Amino acid sequence: MTIMNVVLEKNGTPIYRQIADAIAAKAQSNELAAGSKLPTHRALADALSVTVGTITRAYAEAERRGIVEAKVGAGTYVCQSDKPRWTFAGPERPGITSFGYNVPPAINRADLFSGALQQLAAHPNELNNLMLYQPPSGIIRHREILSQWLAQHDIATDPNRLLFCSGAQNAMQLCLLTLCRAGDTILADKFTYPGLMSLARQLQLTVKPVDMDDEGMLPESLNSACQQYQPRLVYLTPTLQNPTTAIMSESRRHALIAVCQAQNLVIVEDDVNGLLPIERPQPMVNLAPDTVIYIGGFAKTLAPGLRLGFLNLPERYYPQFVNALQNHSWMISPLLTAMAAILLENGGANQVLHTIRQEMEQRWEMVTHYLGDAHLRFHPNGFHGWLRLPEEWSLSEFLSACKEQGLEIKSSELFVPAGYSAPPCVRLAVSAPPTRDALEFGCQQLAKLLANPPLSEFAI
Repeated sequence: MTIMNVVLEKNGTPIYRQIADAIAAKAQSNELAAGSKLPTHRALADALSVTVGTITRAYAEAERRGIVEAKVGAGTYVCQSDKPRWTFAGPERPGITSFGYNVPPAINRADLFSGALQQLAAHPNELNNLMLYQPPSGIIRHREILSQWLAQHDIATDPNRLLFCSGAQNAMQLCLLTLCRAGDTILADKFTYPGLMSLARQLQLTVKPVDMDDEGMLPESLNSACQQYQPRLVYLTPTLQNPTTAIMSESRRHALIAVCQAQNLVIVEDDVNGLLPIERPQPMVNLAPDTVIYIGGFAKTLAPGLRLGFLNLPERYYPQFVNALQNHSWMISPLLTAMAAILLENGGANQVLHTIRQEMEQRWEMVTHYLGDAHLRFHPNGFHGWLRLPEEWSLSEFLSACKEQGLEIKSSELFVPAGYSAPPCVRLAVSAPPTRDALEFGCQQLAKLLANPPLSEFAI
């Protein structure tokens, strides 16, 4: 293959960019035909006498330019010349291996979504109706399909209590806007989702942390915090907690519900990761539907680009939330809820979920190969892990060393409310690297760092 014969020069241009330029030139001249497969990262690295990391950066740069396309599990291919110019290529971040954001792994969704779009296009009258204003509560048939799909996954909801939102973050925002007023207090796990804290700051709410163990929040600590702070609500992520990956037992869920019912306190159950594990305890909404506001979404299990989440609400709150959504955005796009309904009904959503679970299992096998000796907590179907640093590494030194190596990770400092101490831990989003080659390169770099802590200095 002609790409194996690239001549690299010492002219000040980074090597990875020279390789990307060569790929572009050869694709433009048809030396690399559209649809042809490029060599593996390692094969090309060996042929050009460069590191695998350099090839990873070169391929990422070529993909950013729209010249090549990485297909999960299949390799990297030269794009067709008629590739749409509006295709999103992402920001230029050469040299960065991201373990930062809990995004789903890159998989092929195009065929499933193309079929759903064709199904919509085949019914012009229905498509026209979807272009009109709809009630803020959404189309009842779409809510029924969602409720039926959730029931397949052992989540009990009521179509008349379901409300679509623009993603789970929007659902959380509606909860805080509807239930809280400036100055109120919210209780959350000792380590909790930064998006909650960001919303709370914006709305002038205070987040107070509650002690937790390996399962999550402790009932006795929750009871004490209720007495001390008189909170408006408690925010929980019972399954695959962010960032610790904790999963509450069903007995722990019952115990927390009992405390909240005794205190007349509503639970906001964030279950965005709840469908990732193949086996898991019942969601809290099943155990106490009149105490729990359930937040779900499709970002982790179907496609983030749909920007669809949903709430299952206690009956007494439903009218307030419908009114809040109407004031906020009038309605959620009926076109998007129709797309989701098609994929829920035809099995496409289950197919994507199955593929994501398989991809994550294979990714975690690679991670444990390189980081098996590290103090890393994870679930084989989950997106992120919680890494406790060796004693020889301080948190600040490790973050600085990662940055120098082009590794993007999330510090534990992001997951604790202001004014509280952070442990020497980091969150690794193993789902974030776009390819397994990029993941492998990042794991190799992390393994080297963990195995080579900085030399300690004597102090007098």
